[in-house]
Amino acid sequence: MKKTYKREVAIFLLLWFIYVVEVKDVTIVEILVWPVFSIVAAAFGFDQYAKLQQARGTKLPDGRGAERSSEHPDWEDK
Repeated sequence: MKKTYKREVAIFLLLWFIYVVEVKDVTIVEILVWPVFSIVAAAFGFDQYAKLQQARGTKLPDGRGAERSSEHPDWEDK
């Protein structure tokens, strides 16, 4: 699985936002609070949702399973 670094970017955004809160003016904090927290919540939320769906073994909309071909016991490498 390819690493996307979404959680690392979200943590970096939180640390950057803490810096902005301490150093900058209140008006810039009011402007940045919603975009920063929306991105952070989406990063962690989508990650958890993907892990839950993978653990449940749900079917995709076209009826295929969520497993990879290398994880399917009946398929051989061709």
